[in-house]
Amino acid sequence: MMKRLPALLLALVLLLSLAACGEKTPETVPTPELSAEPTEVIWPTTYCLGKAPVSLDPAQYVSTDDATYLVNLYSGLVAYRRAGSDTVELTADLCESLPAPTVNEAGQPVYTFRLRENLKWSDGSKLTAEDFVYAWNRVVQMPDADQRYLFDCIDGYEKNELNVTASADGRTLTVVLAFSEPNFLKLLANPVFFPVQKKAVDSGDGWSLAPDRLAVSGPFRLTQFAPTGMILEKNERYWDAQSVTASVLRFDFTEDPAEAVEGWNSGRYAMISTLPSDQLQTLQKTYADNYYTASRVGVYSLCFNLNDPALKDFTEAERVQLRQALSLLIDRQYICDAIAKSGQIPASSCVPDGITDADGSLFTAHNGPDGKGGGYYSAAADDYADNCRQAIKLLRAVADSSKKFTVSKADRCVDFPELKVLTSDSFGHVDIANYLRDLYADYGIKLTISAPDLNTFLAERDKGEYSITRSSWTADYDDPTLFLNLWSTSNNHIGLGWGEHANYRGYSATIAGEVRKDLSWMESYDGLLYSIMSSTAPIERYRLMHEAENLLMSTWAVCPLYLYTDVYLATDELDGMYTSPMGAKYLTNVVTHDEMGN
Repeated sequence: MMKRLPALLLALVLLLSLAACGEKTPETVPTPELSAEPTEVIWPTTYCLGKAPVSLDPAQYVSTDDATYLVNLYSGLVAYRRAGSDTVELTADLCESLPAPTVNEAGQPVYTFRLRENLKWSDGSKLTAEDFVYAWNRVVQMPDADQRYLFDCIDGYEKNELNVTASADGRTLTVVLAFSEPNFLKLLANPVFFPVQKKAVDSGDGWSLAPDRLAVSGPFRLTQFAPTGMILEKNERYWDAQSVTASVLRFDFTEDPAEAVEGWNSGRYAMISTLPSDQLQTLQKTYADNYYTASRVGVYSLCFNLNDPALKDFTEAERVQLRQALSLLIDRQYICDAIAKSGQIPASSCVPDGITDADGSLFTAHNGPDGKGGGYYSAAADDYADNCRQAIKLLRAVADSSKKFTVSKADRCVDFPELKVLTSDSFGHVDIANYLRDLYADYGIKLTISAPDLNTFLAERDKGEYSITRSSWTADYDDPTLFLNLWSTSNNHIGLGWGEHANYRGYSATIAGEVRKDLSWMESYDGLLYSIMSSTAPIERYRLMHEAENLLMSTWAVCPLYLYTDVYLATDELDGMYTSPMGAKYLTNVVTHDEMGN
């Protein structure tokens, strides 16, 4: 999960700098006997997303699977709804409409939500605005709530007492922000903003997994929970129950991907999302019509140090060419297939798939220098040979202009400066570093690898003690700035806005509606980020975000490798399912079989 950037924007006004998110156990979920002819059996529709959730408390969720459970059990002020065959849109859920902010006497944005009439918890008790006040303050007062930082835009966050109030009749919720947050309504779709019932929480440990104590606000309610699975049934007290066509959702739990595949092969599961990495290609081929890849809205990148002493004798233009060459030599498809091996997709931009644009389409559909999508280079396996040829041409050009090294007829560099790769010692990061070492060695470029523990790695990365390092980031809500803000002067660790490179004035940007040239990184990129954060016009705001990504990628300092993805198998019964931009699966309109043989 990504952490939000601090809201220290005032300095930008002067400097165009941006500071940058005892438990009761019911009976086991029934499991039908396996028939000798499994293809002739219609099982009760069952889904297998992986291991059992530790909690169904919105304040404690940590994974996309958890989010899927929560969006089907709870409703918040807003939700995503299907807007077309391939798109979703943010709509009002427990509130009557999506309000526009006003400004109070202190200059703070104020959102006023009018709740729908006669809202009920699943136990029949009233659901009021006070439930939101309680739930939100509860999160910010929980030190172990992983996403409590998402509330930092609300006034009172620093004091752990949010400036959020409920009217006497329980219908109006008033929220005072500490600063302007263009994404506030999108934030509210995150499960951490869902209301929870105080009575349920006060009932004691394990309340969120106990069907007789858990009261929910969403389309389904928990009726059975066990270590092996759970059952959700339609919540007739949900305000929009009439539009919920699924009557029951059954989930099995397993930590063994092979067991999930066995259940799929037998016909037991309508969906599985825990797939063995060594079987992905086989499963994709065997079940081509049932194999899906969904973005986890995250990207794994390499970063080149712009203040790298190893390249100090080259001009800025030559360094850009070298970074571009080193980036194009990388076979991203090979990394996905042979190293990452979890369904990752080669990346060609710093903002990943899953993030939407101003019109609701994908941001990536409009990226690239020409704004036509496709990214900033081809990451397709079929184009890798062309990428390598272009890389060699770039290396030869720099060799000719700098006279610091040569490139032989066999396409090997001679006297190229030795580079250092800094990574951490976990999760295959070393395997990627080893791949880079072996790859560049084929071109006469020597890399040394440093792979300390995570804390040491982070400290050394922040000090810039590397030539190439890694960076990975995932988003908690739908906005490109979550990835663009990483590279502002105050937040990036690759030297774009500090060190010797801070004095380089070779950038251009649209500042205050005017294209300005000969700017530093702080003046150009940070200036764009400030304009983005200040803009209240969505179309203009997204245009500036595309400009910011273009500027960032023109440096070739950020080298995206792959996109994080969720891969799953699903039957045609899942045609009614749709997914939020952050990967949560809404199951309100899937087809379900309630009984054997039906």
